Amino acid sequence: MKLKVLVLLFTIGIAAQAQTIVRKDGTATGADSQVNDLSISNGLYLGLDDWRFGIQAPLVIFQEITDDSYDYESYLGIAPHLTVERLSSIPAFKWKGALGLSRGDSLGEFSQSGAYLAGGVRLDFVPVNFFFYEQSRSIELMAETILDVDPKYMLTLNAYQSVLLFDTVTLDFVVGAGYVNVRSWEEPGLQIRLGVGIGLGGMY
Repeated sequence: MKLKVLVLLFTIGIAAQAQTIVRKDGTATGADSQVNDLSISNGLYLGLDDWRFGIQAPLVIFQEITDDSYDYESYLGIAPHLTVERLSSIPAFKWKGALGLSRGDSLGEFSQSGAYLAGGVRLDFVPVNFFFYEQSRSIELMAETILDVDPKYMLTLNAYQSVLLFDTVTLDFVVGAGYVNVRSWEEPGLQIRLGVGIGLGGMY
């Protein structure tokens, strides 16, 4: 009898000390509210849900700014590159970096090869539903360089239209303009660009 009483008291003591984990819609509630809820990471324990990866291929056109409308330098090229974006502590604000290749020249024959490097910031606006697709618009400011036989340095403002194709895949359309400085040119120039890309990571 005494053994049964001791077992009962021991069981009650454990129950009083226990913390029951209750989850509603994948969110921890109750006494364990300080426990990290791993469900928000979709099973990725490296925090990859804060990152977004992609590939883009913009066509770029540079033109030197001169007083003579018939005497100026120009450049036509393409710069396919990989992108990586990191969500910051500010909602919808991301840090962005890019690395890729370039090919182009002043004659439009794409004879000069080089490397493409870039870094900057991107701001996404609230996604909206358009027929069967979720879409969002973004703007970004990028500092870029094309390292070929005649290095080029750019400051570019881009505008994006992104369409969510699947849960984590977007089709991106980009148009941009900005400033360019080419080492061999006597004067700085202006640039415009048009491109497409694929993003992995969905919309924030």
